Amino acid sequence: MNAPSSRDAGMRDRLLHRLRSLMARSVANGATPEEELVAARMAGKVMAQLDAMAGIAPLPEAKTVAVEIRAERDSREYQQLLEKNTTESLFKAAIQELALEHVNRVAPPRKRLPGEQMERVGIVPLLEPYLAMVLAAGSNRLGLDILRRTIEELVYDGQLPPYLDIPASR
Repeated sequence: MNAPSSRDAGMRDRLLHRLRSLMARSVANGATPEEELVAARMAGKVMAQLDAMAGIAPLPEAKTVAVEIRAERDSREYQQLLEKNTTESLFKAAIQELALEHVNRVAPPRKRLPGEQMERVGIVPLLEPYLAMVLAAGSNRLGLDILRRTIEELVYDGQLPPYLDIPASR
């Protein structure tokens, strides 16, 4: 009977020593915030072991952030929002590719000739008819509005120029 209690006392002493060393890991003592967070979690586990040795019932497990995030990701609303955002970003990327292809065809980058007349054209009036035709979005107002808004967002994001200088002879 005496041997198990001395073994428990030795284990308790080691756990207390481990708990003190974990609690000393802090940003103030030179640890990074991530190391401090890991030490705090480990300290909680050591405290639970000490409580179990003392016969104290363990506290019920709190929901972890990972469980909450997983539940949120599995929700229908999250999936719909993710699908919508993915669709929008794919659409914007396709519009940008088509727009840049058309811009390079209409006004390819080249050295300006002296005395050449240039005409400044807004990007939306330049691209809207072409993209509406290519994407068949010109058949209804909603399609044209979505296309116009997407072009304006690409200009606002800096992914398309707001205007082009095109030779007036074209």
